[in-house]
Amino acid sequence: MVLVAHVADVHLGYAQYGLGEREVDIYEAFEELVDVIGREKPEILLIAGDLFDSPRPPIRALMRARKLLGRLRSSGIKIYHVIGDHEIPRRIKDLPPTAILEKISEHVGLRNIAIGDDLVITGLDRVRLSERDEALRRLGELAKEARQFRRRILLAHAPLRGPENIVRDLPKGYSYYALGHEHDRRIFSLDGSAAAYSGSIEILSTAEIDGWSRSGKGFLLIDLSGDEPIIQEVNLGSIRPQKLISVEMNGLESALANVAEWSSLQRKKPIIHVRVRGRNIDRQLVLRMIQEKLAGRVLHYRYEVLEELEEAGEAEEIPAIDVRAIIRDYLVSKGFHEDEAELAVAIYDAYVSRGIEEVERLILSRLGER
Repeated sequence: MVLVAHVADVHLGYAQYGLGEREVDIYEAFEELVDVIGREKPEILLIAGDLFDSPRPPIRALMRARKLLGRLRSSGIKIYHVIGDHEIPRRIKDLPPTAILEKISEHVGLRNIAIGDDLVITGLDRVRLSERDEALRRLGELAKEARQFRRRILLAHAPLRGPENIVRDLPKGYSYYALGHEHDRRIFSLDGSAAAYSGSIEILSTAEIDGWSRSGKGFLLIDLSGDEPIIQEVNLGSIRPQKLISVEMNGLESALANVAEWSSLQRKKPIIHVRVRGRNIDRQLVLRMIQEKLAGRVLHYRYEVLEELEEAGEAEEIPAIDVRAIIRDYLVSKGFHEDEAELAVAIYDAYVSRGIEEVERLILSRLGER
């Protein structure tokens, strides 16, 4: 039997909302993940990018990664990784943070690694748009070379949504596509082959709360012994609960009472997100109500007020605009460096894909590097 563990988007070193407790939460989830993998004893662990949240993570994150993954490597588990977008060095010749894993995990960026005579792993790091065509060309060559093996895995950090969707262009014919970047777990067919995003191991944005409540957070175990991969979802129990409530102002008190009761039943104090809708809302009253109901029961709360406007007349249809191209072209025309223009586009993409939280996270990550 060939048993493979598939992990992605751990984001060691990330302190959500600037909270030290959230950085610790991710370390705890990662330690639980390593413990479970150690008990399951797969032959191989695949890390599909973004093990770290930044190209310059905290020293504590580097030490945790080396210690915990070193434990798995010492037990005989072979570990392979690719680099995600959060780990790409910002300066030429800088090493990615995964360099700390030398002799523990092997980097598989744009090459084939044969494991015995029967299995090959092809790797693809997250690539910038300017490098996309060349990376896909080289990947196609590697896919042809890989056909001599009966079992073939493509390990890639690859967006599934938006203009940077590269999944549709990946070479066909692999036994299993071990993917990273999307934080919600997804298992699907890619031209008849099994493909999956293992998802992040903690809740890193409000967009992930619904997915976590339905199917959990954790990693995947893949049995490659048969003709078709058998994929098992493994959930972690150390996740800090989060809840998003969206409510009209006149129902806020009741909703907060229910959330307070739910919070008292959780193993860890949760994070609560409150969206209040209505007209002429007293924001100070909203804040007082939240504080009175949730104080001492939650780790952190966030709220926003969505004011409803009077109905307007029918709006004139506006043709589609390529906002990303406009941002990039404008900044370049004004003398900004291409890297600076790409950062502005990255901020736009972060907002579109995961909201203002992802923008905050991107900016704090860049500030931390300085």
